[in-house]
Amino acid sequence: MKTIPEDLEVYWQQLACAFPRVAEVFPDCMRAALAGLSADGVAGYIEHARFLGKMGRGAEPILIFLEEWPEVAKKVGEDTLPDIMAFIHKMGKSPNGKAITPFLQSLPMTSRRLHSHEQLRDYLAIALDMMERTTGSVHGIHQTFPSPGLPEMFKQIGALLSQLSLAGLKSWVDYGVRYYNDHPDRQIEYFGLQSADSLAVLQRERHGTLLVDNERKLSLYLRGLWQEEEMLIPYSSAFDELRKPVPYYDKLGIRLPDVHDDWLIAESTQVITGIDRYR
Repeated sequence: MKTIPEDLEVYWQQLACAFPRVAEVFPDCMRAALAGLSADGVAGYIEHARFLGKMGRGAEPILIFLEEWPEVAKKVGEDTLPDIMAFIHKMGKSPNGKAITPFLQSLPMTSRRLHSHEQLRDYLAIALDMMERTTGSVHGIHQTFPSPGLPEMFKQIGALLSQLSLAGLKSWVDYGVRYYNDHPDRQIEYFGLQSADSLAVLQRERHGTLLVDNERKLSLYLRGLWQEEEMLIPYSSAFDELRKPVPYYDKLGIRLPDVHDDWLIAESTQVITGIDRYR
């Protein structure tokens, strides 16, 4: 096993990991964490990595987490880690433990598309609802069969979030659960973007201008015209049916919808495009 540098030994002892592959990458991962995370963030990093290394799923979960979390935290914030780990705990306590690795592998791409704690929390709610509805049971009492589509969705999440808002993702997931819950093979094809039906629903839900694709352009627009340096932070309206949120400002930045559709002005043929609505 690789020798751990003396200045990192205390963290290695706290990690209490026996995987040689982890020892190989630990020094570089730990230095990245110390450079990018707060003191509390480093403590949480070690604590949750230790859990992942001892959950009986081999070295892969802890390796992925150690290598990817510091960069993910830069994009979605250190305070998202409890929500992420709560979801992992729920997978681990269900028959879906094998989906933990693809979920962790998907986090870098997910964090590049979802730039706020709120959006990540809404995404996790979609994934949890899908998991619970597609995990099989005997006589409806005990969950005994893993969700066929859950790992497939995590493998495709980059393609999905590059085309859909969270509202669109929720609708796409709902369709797959509703029509393929009793057909495991077809569910795998649907959530793996391998069926014509899956691609057709994806195309149907793909609409509007996504903030994440235009964030840099709009930020330059703000700086150039008004010398405004505030962050643009997306939110989804898919999870508040009674009280539709409106753009607002808080200490973190300017909150805007994650997607804007083109808008046809009443009694007119004039269309305001999604990007112009953001402007």
